[in-house]
Amino acid sequence: MEPFGLTLIEAAAYGLPVVATKNGGPVDILKALNNGLLVDPHDQKAIADALLKLVADKNLWSECQKNGLKHIHRFSWTEHCQNYLSHVEHCRKRHPTAHLEIASIPEEPMSDSLRDVEDLSLRFSVEGDFKLNGEQDAIARQKKLIEAITQMASSNGKSTMIHSPGRRQMLFVMASDCYNCNGETTESFREIIKKVMNAAALNLGLTRIGFVLLTGSSLQETMEGLRSCPVNIEDFDAIICNSGSEMYFPWRDMVADEDYEAHIEYRWPGENITSMVTRLARAEDGAEDDIVEYTKACGSRCYSFSIKPGAKIRKVDALHQRLRMRGFRCNIVYTHAGSRLKVAPLFASRMQALRYLSIAWGIDLSKVVVFIGEKGDTD
Repeated sequence: MEPFGLTLIEAAAYGLPVVATKNGGPVDILKALNNGLLVDPHDQKAIADALLKLVADKNLWSECQKNGLKHIHRFSWTEHCQNYLSHVEHCRKRHPTAHLEIASIPEEPMSDSLRDVEDLSLRFSVEGDFKLNGEQDAIARQKKLIEAITQMASSNGKSTMIHSPGRRQMLFVMASDCYNCNGETTESFREIIKKVMNAAALNLGLTRIGFVLLTGSSLQETMEGLRSCPVNIEDFDAIICNSGSEMYFPWRDMVADEDYEAHIEYRWPGENITSMVTRLARAEDGAEDDIVEYTKACGSRCYSFSIKPGAKIRKVDALHQRLRMRGFRCNIVYTHAGSRLKVAPLFASRMQALRYLSIAWGIDLSKVVVFIGEKGDTD
């Protein structure tokens, strides 16, 4: 099987209908030419049925033959070059920094109390790693972080948020996924958000700091988790859901970022991957219901699967390798204390989402501070 399928182009040029596999280049080729049938490469019966159908149905053969000859010009060198140049021009116009106006704001020295929080928090490095100051264990680090924030949040005063992401000097990212053993959001999730926002308002003012909520839950689950939180949803500059596959802007009526969606949808197989994941994720001696699709948390660019407690499921690397062997390239994340499996596009991740925002808003990654919860996900 070729990754593109030049043979299919040659067949169409000679008026021959084709039967091709439902992955890689053949999917795009047949979508453009409409001159054949797509089949599952691992389903022998489906391949045989498709071949017999083309040979036995003269009308179908004739229709595929005409379609191939009619649309083959789409794969000529002239057409290819024109399409390539048009995409380059389109991407140039859509670059996030093309229309960004960043006002110059003089930096002010950080207060001692907030500097303590920065020293205790996790920083998002340029290499994409989470670096930590000190060598304390995770529980001790979180306790010290919460204590430092609590000391600063003694006042309940509120400030008015002015949304102008291009004017932010820092980003406070709350990746505070806090789950119990059943994968349900705990009260710590809301407490961390409240204390971080209060501390930032008291020390630097909300107009200089942007707040981003980064979570492995779906948008609906995130909104439910924030329902009893004493902060306004509009206080966030961005909400990134489903492990970096969805990005919303509350200050723009929860409008999704279309440019980000276009960026991450590269080679996204869509619904074709759902049945493959449930079959490959189970261990050889696993039960059928060990992993099932969880439709309530699925999105257009992220599929969620529920994992039964105690189920035998393959590790991320093993599952990733098996999917790649079948032509599926995607990002795999275990979330909600191991009770969920998220499958997102290859370019969709929490780290990539933060990089995207740093470029779009002109904020250096050294100015991005990440707060994590008590139980992180595999990403």
